[in-house]
Amino acid sequence: MRTLPLCGLLLALVVPTFAQPISAPQQAAPAAAPADADSDTAQLNQLRDRLAFENKQLTDKVKTEQATLKHNQDLLKEAQKLDAANKKLQADKAKLAAQNEALEKQRAALNAKQAADAAAAPAAMPAK
Repeated sequence: MRTLPLCGLLLALVVPTFAQPISAPQQAAPAAAPADADSDTAQLNQLRDRLAFENKQLTDKVKTEQATLKHNQDLLKEAQKLDAANKKLQADKAKLAAQNEALEKQRAALNAKQAADAAAAPAAMPAK
């Protein structure tokens, strides 16, 4: 006789579980899915926005570095032109220094000759 109350207890516990509609859990899952889909979409949008921002920053950095590189190349070309002009001026300066030295030697020789002629001229003149 004990089995009858035990069977009744089991039926009382099990029947409400089977009596629940099957569609209820299926409805709960789709309700949770849009929330997950919304959060996934939001996360994807945030990721897309972050990547777009980082891409813009990197693109701006590359453009800045390219502009700096071009400016540096222009400066290098100008420096090479100035260096070539400076070397030419130094060569001209050395040439002029050599000419100046040659002229100084000629002037010294001329002054020495004039001094010798001046000294010899009074001796060659007859006394009165």
